[in-house]
Amino acid sequence: MNSNGNGLQVCALPRAPFPRQWALLCGVLVLAAGCRPQAGDAPLNASVAKWFDNHPAAISITNDDWPTPGREPDIDSYVMEHGLAMGYEIVTGNTFYGDRVFSGPDDERIVYLLSELVPKGLSYFGHGHNHIDHDELSYEEALESFQANYDLMKDWGMKPVAYAYPRSAGFEAETQRALEAAGFLSGRLVTTNPDDFYNIPGDRLAPDNWFGLWSLEMESIEFQGRDNCINDNDDLTPILDEALERTAWIILTYHAIGQSEWWGWYDWDEFRKDVQSIAARDFWTASMNDVTLYAREREKAEIAVEVFEDDLGGAQRIEMTLSDGLDNATFDHPLTILFEQPTDWLGAPFTVSQDGELLHELVFDTKTVMLSLKPNERPYVLRPRP
Repeated sequence: MNSNGNGLQVCALPRAPFPRQWALLCGVLVLAAGCRPQAGDAPLNASVAKWFDNHPAAISITNDDWPTPGREPDIDSYVMEHGLAMGYEIVTGNTFYGDRVFSGPDDERIVYLLSELVPKGLSYFGHGHNHIDHDELSYEEALESFQANYDLMKDWGMKPVAYAYPRSAGFEAETQRALEAAGFLSGRLVTTNPDDFYNIPGDRLAPDNWFGLWSLEMESIEFQGRDNCINDNDDLTPILDEALERTAWIILTYHAIGQSEWWGWYDWDEFRKDVQSIAARDFWTASMNDVTLYAREREKAEIAVEVFEDDLGGAQRIEMTLSDGLDNATFDHPLTILFEQPTDWLGAPFTVSQDGELLHELVFDTKTVMLSLKPNERPYVLRPRP
Protein backbone atom coordinates (compact mmCIF):
# COMPACT_ATOMS: atom_id res chain seq x y z
CA MET A 1 0.00 0.00 0.00
CA ASN A 2 1.17 3.50 -0.81
CA SER A 3 0.29 6.67 1.09
CA ASN A 4 1.10 10.35 1.16
CA GLY A 5 0.55 13.36 3.37
CA ASN A 6 -2.80 14.19 1.78
CA GLY A 7 -4.64 11.27 3.32
CA LEU A 8 -4.75 9.16 0.15
CA GLN A 9 -3.76 5.53 0.48
CA VAL A 10 -3.88 3.14 -2.41
CA CYS A 11 -3.22 -0.50 -3.09
CA ALA A 12 -4.21 -3.27 -5.44
CA LEU A 13 -7.01 -5.43 -4.15
CA PRO A 14 -5.47 -8.65 -2.78
CA ARG A 15 -8.73 -10.38 -1.95
CA ALA A 16 -11.74 -11.37 -4.00
CA PRO A 17 -13.58 -8.21 -5.11
CA PHE A 18 -16.74 -7.11 -3.34
CA PRO A 19 -17.45 -10.01 -0.96
CA ARG A 20 -20.92 -9.36 0.39
CA GLN A 21 -19.97 -9.38 4.05
CA TRP A 22 -17.03 -6.98 3.60
CA ALA A 23 -18.34 -4.20 1.37
CA LEU A 24 -21.23 -1.79 1.78
CA LEU A 25 -22.71 -0.19 -1.33
CA CYS A 26 -22.98 3.52 -0.52
CA GLY A 27 -23.42 5.25 -3.83
CA VAL A 28 -24.57 4.92 -7.43
CA LEU A 29 -22.97 5.65 -10.76
CA VAL A 30 -24.04 8.96 -12.29
CA LEU A 31 -23.13 9.58 -15.93
CA ALA A 32 -22.42 13.23 -16.62
CA ALA A 33 -25.08 14.93 -18.70
CA GLY A 34 -24.48 14.54 -22.43
CA CYS A 35 -21.91 11.76 -22.05
CA ARG A 36 -22.30 8.32 -23.53
CA PRO A 37 -22.02 5.04 -21.59
CA GLN A 38 -18.98 2.96 -22.36
CA ALA A 39 -19.78 0.46 -25.07
CA GLY A 40 -19.51 -3.13 -23.91
CA ASP A 41 -18.51 -2.20 -20.37
CA ALA A 42 -20.40 -3.08 -17.24
CA PRO A 43 -21.31 -0.05 -15.08
CA LEU A 44 -18.57 1.14 -12.79
CA ASN A 45 -19.11 0.27 -9.16
CA ALA A 46 -17.81 1.93 -6.03
CA SER A 47 -18.46 0.85 -2.45
CA VAL A 48 -16.99 1.31 1.02
CA ALA A 49 -15.24 -1.71 2.52
CA LYS A 50 -16.53 -2.73 5.92
CA TRP A 51 -13.03 -2.42 7.39
CA PHE A 52 -9.99 -0.47 6.27
CA ASP A 53 -7.93 -2.04 3.47
CA ASN A 54 -10.80 -4.52 2.98
CA HIS A 55 -9.68 -6.70 5.88
CA PRO A 56 -12.51 -9.01 6.97
CA ALA A 57 -12.32 -8.05 10.67
CA ALA A 58 -10.77 -5.52 13.03
CA ILE A 59 -8.88 -5.89 16.31
CA SER A 60 -7.66 -3.34 18.86
CA ILE A 61 -4.91 -4.37 21.28
CA THR A 62 -4.95 -2.19 24.39
CA ASN A 63 -2.56 -2.06 27.32
CA ASP A 64 -4.00 -0.47 30.47
CA ASP A 65 -0.63 0.92 31.46
CA TRP A 66 1.57 3.90 30.69
CA PRO A 67 4.13 3.72 27.87
CA THR A 68 7.53 3.41 29.52
CA PRO A 69 10.88 3.86 27.73
CA GLY A 70 13.18 0.87 28.21
CA ARG A 71 10.45 -1.40 29.56
CA GLU A 72 11.44 -5.03 30.08
CA PRO A 73 10.16 -7.15 28.46
CA ASP A 74 10.06 -4.83 25.48
CA ILE A 75 6.37 -4.89 24.69
CA ASP A 76 6.45 -1.98 22.25
CA SER A 77 9.22 -3.35 20.05
CA TYR A 78 7.65 -6.80 19.88
CA VAL A 79 4.30 -5.39 18.77
CA MET A 80 5.89 -3.10 16.18
CA GLU A 81 8.19 -5.82 14.84
CA HIS A 82 5.08 -7.78 13.89
CA GLY A 83 3.45 -4.81 12.15
CA LEU A 84 0.69 -4.43 14.72
CA ALA A 85 -0.77 -1.49 16.63
CA MET A 86 -1.39 -1.18 20.37
CA GLY A 87 -2.98 1.54 22.50
CA TYR A 88 -1.95 2.89 25.91
CA GLU A 89 -4.15 4.39 28.61
CA ILE A 90 -3.90 8.08 29.47
CA VAL A 91 -4.78 8.96 33.08
CA THR A 92 -4.43 12.73 33.29
CA GLY A 93 -4.69 13.29 37.06
CA ASN A 94 -3.61 11.09 39.93
CA THR A 95 -5.16 9.09 42.71
CA PHE A 96 -4.54 6.05 44.89
CA TYR A 97 -6.20 2.74 44.13
CA GLY A 98 -5.29 0.00 46.58
CA ASP A 99 -1.53 -0.06 46.97
CA ARG A 100 -0.83 1.29 43.49
CA VAL A 101 -0.41 4.91 42.51
CA PHE A 102 -1.92 5.97 39.19
CA SER A 103 -0.11 9.18 38.41
CA GLY A 104 -0.63 11.94 35.91
CA PRO A 105 1.74 12.71 33.08
CA ASP A 106 5.46 12.82 33.23
CA ASP A 107 7.09 14.68 30.38
CA GLU A 108 9.41 11.85 29.39
CA ARG A 109 6.61 9.37 28.79
CA ILE A 110 4.35 11.82 26.95
CA VAL A 111 7.22 12.78 24.63
CA TYR A 112 8.14 9.11 24.19
CA LEU A 113 4.57 8.22 23.23
CA LEU A 114 3.95 11.10 20.84
CA SER A 115 7.38 11.31 19.18
CA GLU A 116 8.56 7.70 19.23
CA LEU A 117 5.59 5.32 19.47
CA VAL A 118 2.70 7.04 17.68
CA PRO A 119 4.65 7.52 14.41
CA LYS A 120 5.35 3.78 14.44
CA GLY A 121 1.72 2.80 14.88
CA LEU A 122 1.14 2.75 18.63
CA SER A 123 -1.58 4.95 20.08
CA TYR A 124 -3.43 6.09 23.21
CA PHE A 125 -6.93 6.30 24.68
CA GLY A 126 -8.58 8.21 27.50
CA HIS A 127 -8.76 6.41 30.84
CA GLY A 128 -9.91 9.01 33.32
CA HIS A 129 -8.64 12.09 35.05
CA ASN A 130 -8.51 9.94 38.18
CA HIS A 131 -8.64 6.16 38.15
CA ILE A 132 -12.02 5.88 39.87
CA ASP A 133 -15.41 4.22 39.46
CA HIS A 134 -17.44 6.83 37.60
CA ASP A 135 -20.66 4.88 38.19
CA GLU A 136 -20.41 5.97 41.81
CA LEU A 137 -20.51 9.65 40.79
CA SER A 138 -23.41 11.87 39.84
CA TYR A 139 -23.83 12.82 36.20
CA GLU A 140 -22.31 16.24 36.88
CA GLU A 141 -19.31 14.77 38.72
CA ALA A 142 -18.69 12.18 36.01
CA LEU A 143 -18.92 14.84 33.31
CA GLU A 144 -16.42 17.04 35.14
CA SER A 145 -13.98 14.12 35.37
CA PHE A 146 -14.41 13.07 31.73
CA GLN A 147 -14.08 16.67 30.57
CA ALA A 148 -10.82 17.11 32.49
CA ASN A 149 -9.41 13.98 30.85
CA TYR A 150 -10.55 15.14 27.39
CA ASP A 151 -9.28 18.71 27.75
CA LEU A 152 -5.88 17.77 29.15
CA MET A 153 -5.30 15.22 26.40
CA LYS A 154 -5.93 17.98 23.86
CA ASP A 155 -3.58 20.30 25.75
CA TRP A 156 -0.83 17.68 25.43
CA GLY A 157 -1.26 17.51 21.65
CA MET A 158 -3.46 14.41 21.57
CA LYS A 159 -6.75 13.83 19.76
CA PRO A 160 -9.27 12.36 22.24
CA VAL A 161 -11.53 9.82 20.52
CA ALA A 162 -11.86 6.52 22.42
CA TYR A 163 -12.12 5.98 26.16
CA ALA A 164 -11.84 3.02 28.52
CA TYR A 165 -13.73 3.28 31.82
CA PRO A 166 -11.41 2.82 34.84
CA ARG A 167 -11.99 -0.02 37.31
CA SER A 168 -14.16 -1.90 34.78
CA ALA A 169 -17.04 0.49 35.52
CA GLY A 170 -19.10 2.66 33.14
CA PHE A 171 -22.24 0.52 33.02
CA GLU A 172 -24.66 3.23 34.19
CA ALA A 173 -26.55 5.05 31.42
CA GLU A 174 -25.87 8.46 32.95
CA THR A 175 -22.14 7.68 33.11
CA GLN A 176 -22.16 6.88 29.41
CA ARG A 177 -24.16 10.03 28.63
CA ALA A 178 -21.59 12.09 30.53
CA LEU A 179 -18.74 10.53 28.53
CA GLU A 180 -20.48 11.44 25.28
CA ALA A 181 -21.17 14.98 26.51
CA ALA A 182 -17.48 15.45 27.31
CA GLY A 183 -16.61 14.90 23.65
CA PHE A 184 -15.37 11.31 23.48
CA LEU A 185 -16.71 9.22 20.58
CA SER A 186 -16.64 5.73 22.11
CA GLY A 187 -16.36 4.06 25.50
CA ARG A 188 -15.01 0.61 26.30
CA LEU A 189 -16.21 -1.82 28.96
CA VAL A 190 -14.82 -5.26 29.79
CA THR A 191 -16.81 -8.47 29.64
CA THR A 192 -16.35 -12.16 30.38
CA ASN A 193 -19.51 -13.11 28.47
CA PRO A 194 -18.60 -14.79 25.16
CA ASP A 195 -21.81 -13.48 23.59
CA ASP A 196 -20.46 -9.94 23.96
CA PHE A 197 -16.98 -10.41 22.52
CA TYR A 198 -17.82 -9.37 18.94
CA ASN A 199 -18.59 -5.72 18.16
CA ILE A 200 -20.37 -4.80 14.88
CA PRO A 201 -20.64 -8.31 13.44
CA GLY A 202 -21.98 -9.30 10.04
CA ASP A 203 -23.80 -6.67 8.00
CA ARG A 204 -24.20 -4.27 10.90
CA LEU A 205 -22.93 -0.72 10.49
CA ALA A 206 -22.64 0.29 14.16
CA PRO A 207 -22.60 -1.23 17.66
CA ASP A 208 -25.65 -1.27 19.89
CA ASN A 209 -24.05 1.47 21.97
CA TRP A 210 -20.95 3.46 21.08
CA PHE A 211 -20.38 4.14 24.78
CA GLY A 212 -20.79 0.51 25.80
CA LEU A 213 -18.33 -1.30 23.53
CA TRP A 214 -17.22 -4.69 24.79
CA SER A 215 -13.65 -5.85 25.28
CA LEU A 216 -12.07 -9.13 26.32
CA GLU A 217 -10.37 -9.22 29.71
CA MET A 218 -6.92 -10.74 29.28
CA GLU A 219 -5.61 -12.11 32.58
CA SER A 220 -3.36 -14.99 33.57
CA ILE A 221 -5.08 -17.79 35.49
CA GLU A 222 -2.23 -17.50 37.96
CA PHE A 223 -3.26 -13.99 38.99
CA GLN A 224 -6.47 -14.83 40.83
CA GLY A 225 -7.72 -18.03 39.25
CA ARG A 226 -10.42 -16.47 37.09
CA ASP A 227 -11.03 -18.94 34.28
CA ASN A 228 -13.78 -16.75 32.81
CA CYS A 229 -11.10 -14.33 31.59
CA ILE A 230 -8.95 -14.99 28.53
CA ASN A 231 -6.08 -16.66 30.36
CA ASP A 232 -3.72 -17.52 27.51
CA ASN A 233 -3.25 -17.92 23.78
CA ASP A 234 -5.19 -21.20 23.71
CA ASP A 235 -8.21 -19.25 24.96
CA LEU A 236 -7.71 -16.41 22.50
CA THR A 237 -7.11 -18.30 19.24
CA PRO A 238 -10.67 -19.57 18.65
CA ILE A 239 -12.01 -16.09 19.41
CA LEU A 240 -9.75 -14.62 16.72
CA ASP A 241 -11.08 -17.11 14.19
CA GLU A 242 -14.68 -16.44 15.23
CA ALA A 243 -14.16 -12.69 14.83
CA LEU A 244 -12.94 -13.22 11.27
CA GLU A 245 -15.93 -15.44 10.54
CA ARG A 246 -18.30 -12.80 11.91
CA THR A 247 -16.41 -9.90 10.27
CA ALA A 248 -16.45 -8.27 13.71
CA TRP A 249 -14.30 -5.90 15.78
CA ILE A 250 -12.76 -7.28 18.95
CA ILE A 251 -10.90 -5.34 21.64
CA LEU A 252 -8.28 -6.94 23.89
CA THR A 253 -7.64 -5.42 27.33
CA TYR A 254 -4.27 -6.34 28.85
CA HIS A 255 -2.83 -5.30 32.21
CA ALA A 256 0.74 -5.59 33.47
CA ILE A 257 2.10 -7.70 30.62
CA GLY A 258 4.96 -9.79 31.97
CA GLN A 259 4.79 -8.06 35.37
CA SER A 260 3.43 -10.59 37.85
CA GLU A 261 3.66 -8.18 40.79
CA TRP A 262 0.96 -5.92 39.33
CA TRP A 263 -2.83 -6.15 39.16
CA GLY A 264 -4.38 -8.28 36.41
CA TRP A 265 -1.05 -9.40 34.99
CA TYR A 266 -0.73 -11.42 31.80
CA ASP A 267 2.12 -13.79 31.01
CA TRP A 268 4.79 -12.40 28.67
CA ASP A 269 5.24 -15.59 26.67
CA GLU A 270 1.49 -15.90 26.16
CA PHE A 271 1.36 -12.29 25.00
CA ARG A 272 4.05 -13.03 22.41
CA LYS A 273 1.96 -15.96 21.17
CA ASP A 274 -1.08 -13.67 20.96
CA VAL A 275 0.86 -11.16 18.86
CA GLN A 276 2.03 -13.92 16.53
CA SER A 277 -1.51 -15.31 16.21
CA ILE A 278 -2.96 -11.91 15.36
CA ALA A 279 -0.19 -11.11 12.86
CA ALA A 280 -0.77 -14.43 11.10
CA ARG A 281 -4.44 -13.60 10.46
CA ASP A 282 -6.12 -11.11 8.15
CA PHE A 283 -7.08 -8.48 10.74
CA TRP A 284 -7.09 -4.74 10.46
CA THR A 285 -5.07 -4.19 13.63
CA ALA A 286 -5.80 -0.63 14.64
CA SER A 287 -6.33 1.62 17.63
CA MET A 288 -9.75 2.06 19.22
CA ASN A 289 -9.50 5.64 17.96
CA ASP A 290 -9.06 4.65 14.31
CA VAL A 291 -11.72 1.92 14.32
CA THR A 292 -14.18 4.29 16.00
CA LEU A 293 -13.61 6.97 13.37
CA TYR A 294 -13.72 4.55 10.44
CA ALA A 295 -16.95 2.84 11.55
CA ARG A 296 -18.72 6.12 12.32
CA GLU A 297 -17.70 7.53 8.93
CA ARG A 298 -18.63 4.34 7.12
CA GLU A 299 -22.10 4.33 8.66
CA LYS A 300 -22.82 7.76 7.14
CA ALA A 301 -20.82 7.43 3.93
CA GLU A 302 -22.20 8.21 0.50
CA ILE A 303 -20.32 7.95 -2.79
CA ALA A 304 -21.13 9.90 -5.94
CA VAL A 305 -19.31 8.89 -9.13
CA GLU A 306 -19.41 10.77 -12.42
CA VAL A 307 -17.79 9.39 -15.56
CA PHE A 308 -16.83 11.81 -18.33
CA GLU A 309 -16.14 10.22 -21.73
CA ASP A 310 -14.16 11.33 -24.74
CA ASP A 311 -15.46 11.36 -28.32
CA LEU A 312 -14.53 7.70 -28.77
CA GLY A 313 -16.50 6.58 -25.73
CA GLY A 314 -13.52 6.01 -23.46
CA ALA A 315 -13.45 7.25 -19.88
CA GLN A 316 -11.68 10.61 -20.02
CA ARG A 317 -11.92 11.23 -16.30
CA ILE A 318 -13.83 10.08 -13.25
CA GLU A 319 -14.94 12.33 -10.42
CA MET A 320 -15.56 10.59 -7.12
CA THR A 321 -16.97 12.44 -4.11
CA LEU A 322 -17.03 10.79 -0.69
CA SER A 323 -19.30 12.36 1.93
CA ASP A 324 -20.34 11.49 5.47
CA GLY A 325 -21.86 14.72 6.79
CA LEU A 326 -19.50 14.69 9.79
CA ASP A 327 -17.00 17.27 11.02
CA ASN A 328 -13.92 16.82 8.84
CA ALA A 329 -11.63 18.19 11.54
CA THR A 330 -12.46 15.18 13.72
CA PHE A 331 -13.62 12.50 11.32
CA ASP A 332 -10.51 12.44 9.15
CA HIS A 333 -9.73 8.73 8.80
CA PRO A 334 -9.58 7.52 5.18
CA LEU A 335 -12.32 5.15 4.05
CA THR A 336 -11.37 2.29 1.76
CA ILE A 337 -13.25 2.47 -1.54
CA LEU A 338 -13.56 -0.67 -3.63
CA PHE A 339 -13.60 0.58 -7.18
CA GLU A 340 -13.90 -1.07 -10.60
CA GLN A 341 -11.72 0.87 -12.98
CA PRO A 342 -12.67 1.25 -16.66
CA THR A 343 -11.46 -1.59 -18.86
CA ASP A 344 -9.39 0.75 -21.01
CA TRP A 345 -7.50 1.94 -17.90
CA LEU A 346 -6.37 -1.57 -16.98
CA GLY A 347 -2.58 -1.69 -16.70
CA ALA A 348 -2.23 1.97 -17.70
CA PRO A 349 -1.21 4.79 -15.34
CA PHE A 350 -3.82 7.19 -14.01
CA THR A 351 -3.61 10.09 -11.60
CA VAL A 352 -5.67 11.06 -8.56
CA SER A 353 -5.99 14.72 -7.64
CA GLN A 354 -8.17 16.96 -5.51
CA ASP A 355 -8.58 20.73 -5.71
CA GLY A 356 -5.96 20.79 -8.48
CA GLU A 357 -3.31 19.08 -6.34
CA LEU A 358 -1.82 15.83 -7.62
CA LEU A 359 -2.07 13.21 -4.90
CA HIS A 360 -0.82 10.11 -6.66
CA GLU A 361 -0.05 8.34 -9.92
CA LEU A 362 -1.18 4.72 -10.03
CA VAL A 363 -1.09 1.63 -12.20
CA PHE A 364 -3.22 -1.43 -11.48
CA ASP A 365 -3.38 -4.68 -13.41
CA THR A 366 -6.57 -5.72 -11.61
CA LYS A 367 -10.07 -4.65 -12.58
CA THR A 368 -10.97 -3.97 -8.95
CA VAL A 369 -8.70 -1.73 -6.89
CA MET A 370 -8.79 0.00 -3.52
CA LEU A 371 -8.49 3.73 -2.97
CA SER A 372 -8.48 4.90 0.63
CA LEU A 373 -9.81 8.45 0.63
CA LYS A 374 -10.87 10.90 3.30
CA PRO A 375 -14.60 11.64 3.22
CA ASN A 376 -14.30 15.40 2.83
CA GLU A 377 -17.19 16.20 0.45
CA ARG A 378 -14.88 17.43 -2.32
CA PRO A 379 -14.42 15.56 -5.62
CA TYR A 380 -11.38 13.45 -6.28
CA VAL A 381 -10.48 13.48 -9.97
CA LEU A 382 -9.12 10.32 -11.59
CA ARG A 383 -7.83 10.54 -15.13
CA PRO A 384 -5.48 8.58 -17.41
CA ARG A 385 -1.98 9.99 -17.66
CA PRO A 386 -1.49 11.66 -21.04
